[in-house]
Parts: sequence; structure tokens; C-alpha cells
Amino acid sequence: MPSNVMLDASVLIEYFRRKDKNRTLFSQVVREYDIQSISVVAKLEVLYGARAEFVEYWDAVFVTLDAIPLTDEMVAKAHRIVLELKRKNRLIAMEDIMIAATAMVQKIPLATLNRRHFERIEGLILVDGERTLP
Repeated sequence: MPSNVMLDASVLIEYFRRKDKNRTLFSQVVREYDIQSISVVAKLEVLYGARAEFVEYWDAVFVTLDAIPLTDEMVAKAHRIVLELKRKNRLIAMEDIMIAATAMVQKIPLATLNRRHFERIEGLILVDGERTLP
């Protein structure tokens, strides 16, 4: 199994909201992977939805994660994903496309609770809490 995984915003939000933190995908990922990364896009998604009084909490969480900035290669990959999804009439949110492109360019699996959208992207490896999906 790879030693690095990238987290979708859904994984962090679940951890934040759940009372039993040990039963979250985030807790599972921390136990199974050496390095946890986050796309700057997912980081923005979390902060976008956060109330002001929780920004300090999220800043403390983000310090523990490897933040992956966008590159031209990721933008080009995202464009190819958009074209393919449009062709199939299965387009998803641009934020999700950018997160997927980041994981694919970095060649690391994406941990998400939003498998329904991300599984539309061919070649993206997902970690959904039950198993890693090719």
C-alpha cells in the first residue's frame, strides 16, 4: 500500500463533526498511511464552509498535513478530465475535478467520503474506508 494519501475535504469535515473520532475515515487513514496530504483546493473547501470561530482549529489541522499547491500539469490534467466527463455527460464540481487531478498527478490515492462523484474519473485511485478502489 502507498505510504502517502491525499484527503478530500469530506474526510476532514466528518472527523470534525463526529463524536466518535476513532470511527472516522480520517482516523483510519492516519493509522494506515505515513503521510497525509491535502490539495490546496480541498483546504479552501474546508475553510470556505468553516465558521470564524473554527478557523484556528482548522489551521492547527492543516499544519499536520502536506499541502499540495496547484501546478500547470494539474490544470492540464483537470482540463482533460473535464473534457472526458463532458463527453460522457457526467460532469462534477470543478473543485472535485481539481482535487482529483492533484491526486492523479501526484500519483497518490484520494481518501474521500464522496465516492459517487470521484468514481466517475477514470484512473483515480480512491480510499473510501472499506478498501482501496482502482
